[in-house]
Order: sequence, then structure tokens, then C-alpha cells
Amino acid sequence: MTLGYIFRLISARNPESLVPYICQSTLIILPPSLYAATVYMTYGRLVTFIGKPELSIIAPQKVTKIFVWGDTLAFLLQLSGGGMQTISSMRNIGQKVLITGLIVQLIFFGFFLYVSVTVQIRLRKTRLNIVGGPWRRLLQILFLVAALVIGRCVFRIIEYVGGTDGYLYSHEVYMYIFDMIPMFFVQAIFHFLHPGKILVGKSPVVDNHVDLQMRD
Repeated sequence: MTLGYIFRLISARNPESLVPYICQSTLIILPPSLYAATVYMTYGRLVTFIGKPELSIIAPQKVTKIFVWGDTLAFLLQLSGGGMQTISSMRNIGQKVLITGLIVQLIFFGFFLYVSVTVQIRLRKTRLNIVGGPWRRLLQILFLVAALVIGRCVFRIIEYVGGTDGYLYSHEVYMYIFDMIPMFFVQAIFHFLHPGKILVGKSPVVDNHVDLQMRD
């Protein structure tokens, strides 16, 4: 996304140049889809790491496939819509395709948030001895990241529905508040709390009957 904002600066200084505009549109609107794929894969590995895949509504090995396919569809729709918007005769169609891509992303991410929260609830209800650790924080981080991406999708949908003459589209400050800042936090969170450094070692969950046998 950093490159997107660099091209946005170049485009603002050269409004008649088409290439910087295409680059800034593509590199700003698409990266959250890549963040989404990271979140989906992290969830699957986290549930597998816990050692209780049956607590997930969708099997961990299927989570990545299902949600990444949905994310890929959203990515391609947004990419196509963004490309169409650079052609004046296809701008309206491109806007609708782009909005459709954002809605698809919103639906899949909303369902993912439901799936991940359900795991948290089931973990609390089950009678398991759970060894504490950073993995708990990682699960909560996934909730936060999902909420940030969902909020960003809602903002973008409202912005594009309003059109280029709409209030949100014509006031750049809202893009920084509801798009750039949330995505910056997502990037920073995964930088300082990298899943690869957390999901290592043995499962933190120990069944009660096993624990009792060890005590005897």
C-alpha cells in the first residue's frame, strides 16, 4: 500500500498522467485482500496448533481453501473493476464490479469472524486444561484484524456507492482515517506479533483425564 500512496502523490502532481492513477488505484484497493489471505491461513494453523480442530465449524484444512477462494474472487473483481474505472466509457461498470468485489470480501470476512469467534466460545465451554501463552493473544488479534478489514470494506463500499461526486470520495481525509490507518495497524500487528514465532512447540491443550493420569 505504501507504493500506492507514493503513486497517489505522483498522480496528484500529474493529474493528466494515466499510469500513476492506475498504479495508485490498484495498489491501494487490493492489498487488504492479501492481508485477508494471511488471516485465513493463520486461523487454520492456530486451530491445528491448539489440537482441537473439531471445535471449528469448518475443518482447519478446509478454512484456507474456502476463504482464500472467496478472497481470490473478491481480489479479481476489485482488480477488474479498478481497471475498468480507468476507461471513461467503462467507469460506471467498473464501479459496480469493484463494489461487488468489496461486498464479496465483506461477506467472506464477516463469516470468517463468526467462525473464529465460535471457536473462542467453544474453547471456554469445554472442560480442558489450556496452557496459557501468546497463542491466546494471537486469536484475539485475529478478531481485531478481521474487524479492521470489515470496517475498511464498509467504508469503501459506501464511498464507491456515493460515486466520484460523493462526499467521502471528494474528501481525501476520510480515506486516510478509514483505509490507510486501519491497514497500517494490521501490518504493524503482524510485524510485532508474527504467527510463525508463536505457533511453534507442543499443543497448549491437555485433556483433563490425561492430566489426572499424569498427576496419579
